[in-house]
Amino acid sequence: MRERFIEELKEVDVAKLTSDMIKIPSYSFMENQEQEIAQYIYDVFQLEGIGSELVEIKPGRYNVYGRIAGGGKGRSLMLSGHIDTVPAYDMADAFSGRIAEGKIYGRGACDMKGPVAAMMAVLIAFRRAGITLPGDVVFAGLADEEEQGRGVEYLVNNGPICEGTIMGEPTDMKIAIGHKGLEWIDVKVKGHKVHGGDKEHGINAIEMAARFINRIYEEYVPLLNTREYPVLGVPTINIGRIEGGDQPSTVAGECLIKLDRRCVPTETISQVYEELNLLCQALHQEDAKFEADVNDVFAGENLLPHVPFCIDEDDPLVLSVQSAMAETLWSGEVTAFPAWSDAGAISSVTDSKCIVMGPGDLGVAHSIHEYIKIEDIENAARVYGLTAIGYCR
Repeated sequence: MRERFIEELKEVDVAKLTSDMIKIPSYSFMENQEQEIAQYIYDVFQLEGIGSELVEIKPGRYNVYGRIAGGGKGRSLMLSGHIDTVPAYDMADAFSGRIAEGKIYGRGACDMKGPVAAMMAVLIAFRRAGITLPGDVVFAGLADEEEQGRGVEYLVNNGPICEGTIMGEPTDMKIAIGHKGLEWIDVKVKGHKVHGGDKEHGINAIEMAARFINRIYEEYVPLLNTREYPVLGVPTINIGRIEGGDQPSTVAGECLIKLDRRCVPTETISQVYEELNLLCQALHQEDAKFEADVNDVFAGENLLPHVPFCIDEDDPLVLSVQSAMAETLWSGEVTAFPAWSDAGAISSVTDSKCIVMGPGDLGVAHSIHEYIKIEDIENAARVYGLTAIGYCR
């Protein structure tokens, strides 16, 4: 079975699949964002005789699924990736899908149309080889990962769900057994606006915000550093944006701080907000002029919680991947994924055991230099397929 799979996989042109998908823009906020690329994947599966489904999750937004049905007695495995990308920004020829010197260039090359192509190739090779495993092998191409995660939300509410899930984000094929949770938080600091020449009668919200930021780094970050979690590391907080005031001669009446808080499994979302509110209360007690509100950026959006997850290093999925890597240059190193992924949503509301693992360098994702090596896509497809053979039994 392994040999038949490997031989058929050699005939699948993953470079063309990747290049073709890069040529199909599917970036944030464009009209009918994932429609064309989802249709492309669906058509490829249909041409190969693979059972597939194209699902409109919102007007103009699509998930796409494929399945190699198993015999019904083994574990099922989902190979999943998002089919949306960030915009081109200032990347030249972002949708050329150019192939040169063993690399494919363009927006989404590693994040994550290359990994998606590797996963598609697995189903194609299984189908051509006539391989039926004891368990199902499912492909899920998901919409909207770069923004609100509506694609994975639809998946967890409507299926399909498998016992194991590999999310193909670019990790250079390191096995990320988890990642931190994520909250985007607004801290709105209040002031009292007056003329700058009369500043003693005003309250400068920017000065108050500076006190808050100083307290974060002087007291809160050291507290977070005491909460190190195995593999995932310490929880973090990042001040990502600050805006406030009108012009130099006016005391700022308001200042908005936007921050990113990454939490570990020993923390809760409610705890995150409680601690920031307590920090604000302490500053208010020290100076009654300090007033601030702490709020979830996505309050009212009814999104899935962005909670952390981490599975055991000896989980059968991890061991199956490491066994599949035995004949590659990859070591099977276990790590944590430094960003958020749809695996977090799947893990938080289903029983699926998830890892994040895909070809490509996260360091070039979203950049003007985004690319992926063809050899890495080919080897990733081999690992995904051999993992399925070992796991779905």
